[in-house]
Amino acid sequence: MEIYKLLVAALTPLSVAIVGYFLNRRLKNIDDAQWQNRKLIEKRLELYDQIAPSLNAIYCFFVWVGYWKDISPKDLIENKRELDKIVNIYKYLLSQDFYSAYDRFIHLVFRTYSGAGKDALIKSHVSCFDGNRKEHTSYEWKDEFEQLFDSSSVPRKSDVIAAYEATMKELQSCIGISDSK
Repeated sequence: MEIYKLLVAALTPLSVAIVGYFLNRRLKNIDDAQWQNRKLIEKRLELYDQIAPSLNAIYCFFVWVGYWKDISPKDLIENKRELDKIVNIYKYLLSQDFYSAYDRFIHLVFRTYSGAGKDALIKSHVSCFDGNRKEHTSYEWKDEFEQLFDSSSVPRKSDVIAAYEATMKELQSCIGISDSK
């Protein structure tokens, strides 16, 4: 019986040490995973800060709301080019659902691949009942801007709004921001 007590007394600290070792290792793995997730979320928030304002500029231009009067056609195309660059560079850091929604939105409002070495064309009117881009803007209209438009396949405002909202919801989702509704 005495030997049994000695054996139990010796095994107790050893078993506590073994359990402590494995528990500590598991906690370290959890901490490492949380750090990686935190870094990923920080990067995605940084991307949100780059992507969301550019998407909003495109939205404003096509829906004729907000600061559409400040966005020249040349600025819009440059904005699209920079946005495409960011989205394509970070395609695999963002979700596939976001990338698909973004692609649908961009192809809805721009006619891409308009010729070798040519910029995408803007699927909008220069002038309509919403306003006149030649007269109601804060930038100086240049005649060359008219060549940047494709008014043959202008999307409906409701389609632009729906595609923009779907893209923003996917961006929100892939960043990990829950919808507060």
